Amino acid sequence: MAHQDCATNSPRVTQLVTKFRDQVASEGMSVNDSEFGVRLAKEHDRTYLSRLLFLADVLGDEDAHIGDFHTPDVGLYVDEWSPHVDGGVIAVSSHRVPVGGAWLRYYTTEAKGAAYTGNPEADPFDESQWATDLDPEEIPELFIAVESRYRGLGAGRRLLRNACDLAEAQEAPAISLWIEPENTGARKLYESEGFVDIDVPGRPDAHVMLKRF
Repeated sequence: MAHQDCATNSPRVTQLVTKFRDQVASEGMSVNDSEFGVRLAKEHDRTYLSRLLFLADVLGDEDAHIGDFHTPDVGLYVDEWSPHVDGGVIAVSSHRVPVGGAWLRYYTTEAKGAAYTGNPEADPFDESQWATDLDPEEIPELFIAVESRYRGLGAGRRLLRNACDLAEAQEAPAISLWIEPENTGARKLYESEGFVDIDVPGRPDAHVMLKRF
């Protein structure tokens, strides 16, 4: 039932490293650092993940009010993140400027994230409290954010696909994410990449989307 420590040790994940290195994007770029590559996230990226979580929580508006939920979010989604167990990807421009990133979180302990696909108050073995036929503890939650300088240039889609590739290489059966109702642009992206809305038992107000592999 528990997710295995395979974010960086699996042969399939190792193959992704070469794939990410070979990918360079430049088409349609309007900024002078017109190429960017993607690599696996490492321990030293933890501080940058904290910034990306901030961008995600304020929907990219850096002048927006920071909600009270943000501080505990940092604890669950950044402090407890492991590059070896959870994993993620970081995009960096040709001028070594961070473009954005996407990272995964598996929930095999008592604390559960917003896009956990089961009832967090129920016995995790109770399949009647699962949103799907898939074990929620085997499904990582995805977080993704792109710096404003690089928005609208395909970085978000690239990161999304690479993060999905990573989860699939980890042998996850699916990947989930939380979508704010007002974030219509992101919804269009997720839907175009195969994500669908799901109902989560015990959480009628949850806005969770899922993609099966």
